[in-house]
Amino acid sequence: MRKKKTAPQKQKVTYRVNEQIRVPEVRVVFSDGSQEIMKTGSALRLAEQEGLDLIEVQPTANPPVCKLDNYGKLQYKLDKKDKDRKKKSKPTALKELRFHPNTDKHDFDFKAAHLEEFLRKGNRVRATVVFLGRSIIYKDKGFELVERLTERLQNVSNREGEPKFEGKRLFVYFEPDKKKIDAYERQLAKSRQEENPE
Repeated sequence: MRKKKTAPQKQKVTYRVNEQIRVPEVRVVFSDGSQEIMKTGSALRLAEQEGLDLIEVQPTANPPVCKLDNYGKLQYKLDKKDKDRKKKSKPTALKELRFHPNTDKHDFDFKAAHLEEFLRKGNRVRATVVFLGRSIIYKDKGFELVERLTERLQNVSNREGEPKFEGKRLFVYFEPDKKKIDAYERQLAKSRQEENPE
């Protein structure tokens, strides 16, 4: 069984807090935006008096930059930002449908409609023309089918490069085009309204 590849995970941002800061002095940024260079011990006492944490936000600066804040709240905000970012970055799946060089019109229309639906949902698609047995001698039919498919899907996608042969299979990839999809869906909604006027 082939091992599934996973994308390298982004390391979680961690800060040194309070006693973990072991430099002699730090630049403290206050909530009003003012700054002051202080001995680390004095900055820690100040944070304690205000019921806050001393958080090192810029460890590479000279002296390191710290701010007075509630560490728990800061971690919560960062986690929330990370979750929002993950929600927005929708992973695109690769969907695939197979054809044969002599696929009949009805089957072609049915499969092309499925590919169109996948593209409208934001998925990348791969159409594969499979040549069984001696059908490999009809390569031109395969390329003709790919051209018909490209024409059929042009209102929701862009073809990625030229079709490629690998053994007895002809591959072609289509990438969803958000602008085209939006325009196509507006056109569909308009034609539905015209068909069913209230």
